[in-house]
Order: sequence, then structure tokens, then C-alpha cells
Amino acid sequence: MRKQHGPLSARSARNLVCGDEGAVTMMFAICASMMIGSMCMAIDSIHYEMTQARMQMALDVATLSAGADLAHYDTTKPADLANWKTDARAFYDVNMPSGYLALNMPNANFSASVTGAPATGQTIKLSASGSMPLLAPVFFGKAKTDTGSDSGNNQTNPDTATVSASNAALRLPKSTLELVMVLDNTGSMSDYANTKDYTAGTKITGLRAAAQNLVTSIFQSSTTDSYVGLVPFTTMVNVKNALQPTGKWITPLFDNYNAQHMSMTASKNWKGSGWGGCAVEPRDAGGNLRAEAYEPASSPNFRPFFWNVPKNSFSVYTYTKSTKNKITTCTINSNPTVTVGAPLTYLTSGSVTTSCGTTYSGATPPAIYDQWYVNSSSNSTSTTTYDQNGNTNYGTNGPCNIAPALFLTKSQSDLTTAITNMKAAGSTLIPTGLLWGWRMLKSSWSDNVAGAGNGFISTDTSLPRPETTQGLQRVVIVLTDGENDPGGSTGFMPPQAFNGLSGVGRADLTSSTVFPKGPGSMGSVDDINTYQLAVCSAMKQDGIIIYSITFGTYGTDTASVSAQTTMQNCASPGNYYHAPSNTTLNQIFQQIAGNLGVLRLTQ
Repeated sequence: MRKQHGPLSARSARNLVCGDEGAVTMMFAICASMMIGSMCMAIDSIHYEMTQARMQMALDVATLSAGADLAHYDTTKPADLANWKTDARAFYDVNMPSGYLALNMPNANFSASVTGAPATGQTIKLSASGSMPLLAPVFFGKAKTDTGSDSGNNQTNPDTATVSASNAALRLPKSTLELVMVLDNTGSMSDYANTKDYTAGTKITGLRAAAQNLVTSIFQSSTTDSYVGLVPFTTMVNVKNALQPTGKWITPLFDNYNAQHMSMTASKNWKGSGWGGCAVEPRDAGGNLRAEAYEPASSPNFRPFFWNVPKNSFSVYTYTKSTKNKITTCTINSNPTVTVGAPLTYLTSGSVTTSCGTTYSGATPPAIYDQWYVNSSSNSTSTTTYDQNGNTNYGTNGPCNIAPALFLTKSQSDLTTAITNMKAAGSTLIPTGLLWGWRMLKSSWSDNVAGAGNGFISTDTSLPRPETTQGLQRVVIVLTDGENDPGGSTGFMPPQAFNGLSGVGRADLTSSTVFPKGPGSMGSVDDINTYQLAVCSAMKQDGIIIYSITFGTYGTDTASVSAQTTMQNCASPGNYYHAPSNTTLNQIFQQIAGNLGVLRLTQ
């Protein structure tokens, strides 16, 4: 007969382990222990990262503040040096609360030092370290591990972790600033910044004022040798006043589309001829674009931007229209008027197809119009003319008629004039502006390096300075009020196929480095954004500091969010701003001016 155990009967250890209920209990105990232990370790890891990040932030601020504080002390005197170190610790303590996440940092663990002389430059170094308690040892216990020595000594696992941070800054008596403002001059900049308050003015008005104030603030600094450049952009940049049209940087040929009637200088034979001042990005033998600054003597070179009829010429057909038995027929004259090169004059009353929707060839008209149909019964005599630069009726409304770029200068009056000349018109290609802003900061584009007449036009032929110049700050401020949008894909001169990025007569973004899986397209905002980020990444790798600003009202739709995200990712860390109004834009420009000082973190 099986012995029955009472409710108070003791169960042997063997039964507890071997029985079903005991096995479950043991497994739960083991798993629960592992889970709690893992949680403790995770909490320790989170606490460590938070503490280290806060310590580093506090030390960064303290390093810059202590550097600025050097102006009040002669650190060759022991008393002044001691007071400066006390200040440095105070700057740190303000941003690192005592006992933050139980951090213990004795005074001896904070170090501040300065080397060098004010006349030649000073290096400030700060470091801090402390210990934080760990939860894991509390749970697991202070386990001992064998050190492997013959003495049999054991080592106890630590119940604290060391947290440390360090930084250094360079304080120069006088730094050199090369700053280029890459500013959106597109049509939407003519909109009011605040649709509820027109007294604030349009966005272009606010931009002019903010840019003028920035220039004034920069040139007021006595500690910085400053040079400022301006790159207004739409779908292209006008560099006619910044670079010589005879320099090595440009190949003065029009063979990449239709060279008929094209000329770098004005020709008496073709009204409206002559280069307008805009260039298109180089392409290699495979048609690839590259997100590069290039050099003036690079091959392939830049080509002039121009407009012309397609290579197969432009044909104007007349037609008659008749209706019989309720059926309308268009009969096209088979002898068109043919134009082989600009200027092109056509009757505005015509269309890319007949009013019956037909063409002479029966095919769909191409994206870049090469045909025009005029009803012979029309009495209209109104015409439109396109010249070499895409101007209509020999006006100044072509895509290259934007405010010219101004190379780095110390002349505030020249900058005032260039900023005042900015006007709002055209569509948007941000990477085009960024690329030319980058070139203004690339020493290979100086006349000294490129050779006389090949670099940027300047009375100081050493500009831009060599990248290795001590204390040189190379900065770009890029601003836009919208998203990358080159414009339409069809027409006499569709913007997607005539711009400063993809070039003349083509709308592809072929780039084996940016789009390794196949060509991008000017018709895709995502592709243009991708190319912009490739340019931004290359600029930052080249040592350029980028401040990016979105301006005006942005929605919550996918396109708006993507545009702002692209600009945020374009900026150097912490240098993205959004300005919803003209007032805010001015404040942001002033904040940036204040950031461009003589102190820079170096580690």
C-alpha cells in the first residue's frame, strides 16, 4: 500500500528536483534569475550611456566657455591660472548636476589645462571621470574570479563603473572665415512669409534683410578675417561675374545637343545669341554625373547652358479643318517651315498637335517639342520667340536670368548690391546651388592654383585659401523654402531637360556612384534628394561646415516631410534650423553669425 504524505510532511530535496512540480519550480527560478539579471545589466548599460553623454555634453560646453574665459586671465600667472581652472569646473558643474544618476566625481578627477600663447593660439583641454554604481553586482553578488597566479589571489568583480569624457578646443587670436550663402531665389520666394500678416513682407524681402544683417554682424567681428560669397540658385547658378568664360573650367562648345546658331559671344547673325552665364555639370564618357567640386582643369569640363531647337530641327505645319457627316478631319500640309537653330519664332495660336489631335507623322509628340501645327484659317498674328538663352521675345525671363553669384569678398558694399539684386523666379534644384557653393571654398578653384584666368575672379588670387590654413573655417549656409522641383517634363524647353544639373536636352541623373542600380530621373523628387545628400556628404567629408535652413510654411504631407528631412540630413550635426517667419529667419542668421567665432572643438 502506497504511503500517503500529510500536508505538513517534509518533501525530500530529491523529490523536489525529480518531481514534475519541482522541475517547473526550478526552471522558473533559473529563468526569473536570468531575466532579472539581464534587466539589471540593461539598466546599468542605459545609465552608463546617459551619464557618459551628459558628462560629454557638459564638458563640451565647459571647454568652449573656458576658452572664451581666457580673455579675462593671464594664465602665465599662477593665481590667474588657478582662478581660470576654478571657472572651468564651475562651467562644467552648471551643466552636470551633482550626483546625476548617482555619479560620484571627486574634485581630483576633473582636469583643466591650457597650453600655447594668446598671440599664436591656445589649446584648451578638459577631462573628467567618475564612478557610477552598478545594479548587476547587487543581484549576482560580488563574485570572485581566479587571476591565474600561483599565489592563489582572487579578484572581485567591481560594483561600480568608471565614466569619463575629454575634449579640447583651439583658441586662435584671429581665425579666417570663408562663408558662402547658398540661397533659394525661386518663384515661391515671392509669396508672403506669413499669409495672415502681409505687413511682414514676402519671403524674398525677409531673406534680403536677414542676409544683409548677417553680413554686417560678421564684418563687425574683430577676431575673424572674414570673406563672404553669395550663390543665388534656382535650377541653375549664374557665374558670369565670378568666372572667366575663357578659362579652362569651361569647354565653350555646344555639341552636346544642337550647335546650330550657338555662340559664346553675341553674333550679329542670330539675335539673342551669346552665353548667358550659366553652366551645366560635367558628364564623363559614360554620361555619368559626379557629386564633386572638380577642378578648373578637370576633364570632362563644364559646358555652357543654352537653349536650341532639337537636333532634328523644328517644323511648323499648317493644316485645314473640315467637317463632313459630323466627322471632323484635319488635313496637314506636307511642306513645313523648318528652323534648324535658335532663335525660333512661331505663331502662339498653334499647338503641338492639330485641333484633331493628329500630327504629320502620326506619332506622339516628343517631350521636347520639335513640331508645331497652325490652323491656316487662323487670323492670329501673335508670335513667341525663343533665343539662345531661353528668353522669350528677347526679354530677360529665361532660366539663366537670375542674380549673379558673387565670389568671396570683404566688400560689404558689393555684397549689399548682390543681395539686393536677388529676385524670385524659377524652379528649384538645391544640389546645383550647393555644388557651386562648395567650389567657392575649394582651393583648387583659386587663380593661384588653377592658373591666371582659370579660377574665381578676385583681387586676392589666393582665395579660396588652402584647406590646411591654420584657423580656417569653411562654412556654407543653404536655405530653401520648398522642395527640389525642377518643373515640367514637356514643352519647348521643359525644365527637367534644361537645367544646371542634368544639362541641356536630357532629364536623366545617370551616376554610377549615386545610383549604382540604374539612372535616376529629374522627374523624381526622391532621386534629386538622393543626389543632394550625396553632394552634402561629400562636402562634409571635405571639411565644410553646413548650416541648412527651411523657410516658410511646410505641410505634414510626405513631400514636405521628405524635403525637411533631406535638409536636416544635409546639415552638419546640430546645424539644421526651420524659420517659419521673416523674424525667425533673421534670428537664426544672427545665431549662426554668433557661432562662427574663434573657438572650435578639436576632438
